[in-house]
Amino acid sequence: MKIIFLALFILTFSQAQELKKVSLQLLWKHQFEFAGYYIAKEKGFYKEAGLDVDLLEYQFGTDIAQNVSNRQSDFGIGSSALILDKIKGKDVYLLMPLLQTSPFVLMSKKRPDIQTVADLKGKKIMFTPNQVAMASLDAMLTVNHISNHDYIHQNHTFNVQDLIDGKTDAMSTYLSNEPYHMLQKKIPYTIFNPSDFGFNFYDDILFTSHSLYQKDPQLVHAFYQATQKGWEYAFNNSDETAQLIFNKYNTQNKSLDHLRFEASELKKLSHFGSNEYGKFKPELLQQIIQTYNLLDISKSTVDLPTIIYPDALYVESSIDYVLLWKIGGGFLLIFIGLYYWNRKLRKLNLEIQKSKKKVIELLDNAGQGFLSFSTDFKVDEEYSKECLKYLGEEIASRNISDLLFDDPTKKAFFKNTLMSALNEDKILSRNAILSLLPTLILLHKRALRLEYKIIDTHKVMMVITNISEQKRLEKKIKKEQEILKMIVTVVSESDVFYDAKKDFTTFINQVETLIERDKTALHNATILYRIIHTFKGTFSQLYMVETINVLHKIESELSKMIQKPIETNDELIAFLKSCDFETSFHKDLGTIGEFLGNEFLEKEDFIQIDVSDIHSIQEKITLILNDHAYTTPECVDVLTCIQNLSTLKLSTLLKPYLHFTEQLAQRLQKELYEVEFVGDETITVADSFKPFIKSLVHLFRNSVDHGIEDPQTRIENGKDEKGFISCHFKKENGTLHLIVSDDGAGIDGEKIKEKLQQKGLETHLLSSQELYAHIFDDNFSTKEEVSTLSGRGIGLSALKNEVEKLGGTIKIHSQKGVGTTFEFVLPLHT
Repeated sequence: MKIIFLALFILTFSQAQELKKVSLQLLWKHQFEFAGYYIAKEKGFYKEAGLDVDLLEYQFGTDIAQNVSNRQSDFGIGSSALILDKIKGKDVYLLMPLLQTSPFVLMSKKRPDIQTVADLKGKKIMFTPNQVAMASLDAMLTVNHISNHDYIHQNHTFNVQDLIDGKTDAMSTYLSNEPYHMLQKKIPYTIFNPSDFGFNFYDDILFTSHSLYQKDPQLVHAFYQATQKGWEYAFNNSDETAQLIFNKYNTQNKSLDHLRFEASELKKLSHFGSNEYGKFKPELLQQIIQTYNLLDISKSTVDLPTIIYPDALYVESSIDYVLLWKIGGGFLLIFIGLYYWNRKLRKLNLEIQKSKKKVIELLDNAGQGFLSFSTDFKVDEEYSKECLKYLGEEIASRNISDLLFDDPTKKAFFKNTLMSALNEDKILSRNAILSLLPTLILLHKRALRLEYKIIDTHKVMMVITNISEQKRLEKKIKKEQEILKMIVTVVSESDVFYDAKKDFTTFINQVETLIERDKTALHNATILYRIIHTFKGTFSQLYMVETINVLHKIESELSKMIQKPIETNDELIAFLKSCDFETSFHKDLGTIGEFLGNEFLEKEDFIQIDVSDIHSIQEKITLILNDHAYTTPECVDVLTCIQNLSTLKLSTLLKPYLHFTEQLAQRLQKELYEVEFVGDETITVADSFKPFIKSLVHLFRNSVDHGIEDPQTRIENGKDEKGFISCHFKKENGTLHLIVSDDGAGIDGEKIKEKLQQKGLETHLLSSQELYAHIFDDNFSTKEEVSTLSGRGIGLSALKNEVEKLGGTIKIHSQKGVGTTFEFVLPLHT
């Protein structure tokens, strides 16, 4: 008996020793989203495959793709953004997409003013800060002509109660999560799903590193097979699986009912039971890449076969030859029938030719270009004469993309997008894809509008219209003149502006309280009409056109109510609730803020005092305090307060650079996070610091122009596509420490050496600090060309001069490819 027991023990121990330990990094906290992995572990599917799997719950800040690429984790779960990770050079190998459609959607409460995506224009929307994760949502907004300037962006609180309470109008949500809470509270809601507009993004993608696949393909295959088995069991036994998660993996404390809801939604999103389940379609991945291109997230592509596990590729169903035989027989009968109708068809063809000739004559005189082409993109023989004027001679059989575009990238995008549209069955999705195509191009000094009509699955008609450039420019100039007039008036009449802004904000927040219940609806409507008319007059004085137009419409409606007349106060309150006072007002304020900075918008409760008057008051108080009989602690405090009035807050002096860096980045087509200013808000500096603060413009300009790379370069170097600049300041032992850092390209020491050697200077004995010090030399620049922004080598020299005037020093720390830090140490007693 002991021998048998010992043998069993050795066998069990031997089997345990044979299990390969691997880890899987989950995409989020434990929930039904990862049910297949729990089942594969708990039911022993991984063990049967010879694997001991450690499931790692997500921790904030984890870069899953990086961890798998570096082999800190063997497997991971990610989104379609894994394609971008591959472009950035990370070692990722896609094994299985659990979800064929991304669960990321926009959700709003069911409201009469938000019924379509287009209704979100001007509304408050909560988004997560990850642009890549939100790409499908951005694409959906883009095809509905909503840019990121057309709505009020709010940071996501991940609290659906904010939507319920009206703190936001819409929020990005996960189909299997937030809608459940709305259903529980019995609150009707509306979902805007990118997939309804043709933007299908894979999600919850199981992946590993290609290096692991090459090293141990059997291990990867075993994990893949066991995982598939786990998911099949989980979806077929969702109640049992939900109970398992509830009992053992419920770190989020979800209810059993919520887990069941999640199971139901994820099963639908996975297309479980179809041929698509768990498979990648290369054409869909290509469409995802095109969407990233459209949103300027990435302009690169990737060789798809090199990143997809062969077993995970979608294969079309086999042909039903019996059905094909029946169809063939049917066609034979039809052919026989057509034979007997041949004579009648000949006559009909003659009539068609006559009609065709009339149509061509009509199109030739329509003042527009009409042409068609097939999937080979070669222009058909028949086209209207106007096409020759726009596209040149002999366009028949020429490639339409070559006629329209010179840029190879634009040609490829044009072809790929059209093919995606032709392959799309749903009309709504097809139109959404077509909307991605360019609709306005400049060709042969003409502005041409392009319209696309899909005739059938292999034929496209294009309508080309010449747009008057002069009228377009006149409209643009008129708009710019209106804006300029508003800016000049707001600056010159700032008192009027601040009062109007404050009063109108109060009005918006308290408009319903203006209704006096003990008065008639006609009386209240008349009072409101007067108030709004007065506001309209004030804003007309300031040329705030957007606000004026909306107030005019509301005023017109109130006028109709007064003429009816209106019968109840409830009817008036309902009307006020339907009025959108804020959107146009915020749009005008946004334009003013773009030109003058948000600091200008915030300055309203202040009075101007001449500095000489402050100095005069200081002198008089000092004289009084010289007579010790009048000296008290309170008097000393008063003098200190008066002295502080003549000093300047450092944080206030630095804030203009926030707007400056943002505008400069846009001009240079670079992506930049808002500059971070961190420090003691109470630090004040003497008036003598102003020239130094002003000269910092050269440093901030260099950080954006020379330091921060363009988005594509940053992505290729494994960085966030957006650059980061910070400014920290602190007071220490009577000195000011001001530190400006960026995460850009760093200072190129070799280029500095090259420039110095050209001037005949020795460089091989220079330390890094000595080398970097030369960037402050007069007329020193590593740029080959001079632009309106930089290149003359004067800016940093001017900055150093101001630092020396204050008796300060500069330290530089830089690493190529990582970034640069400038530290200024300045005595505050100056």
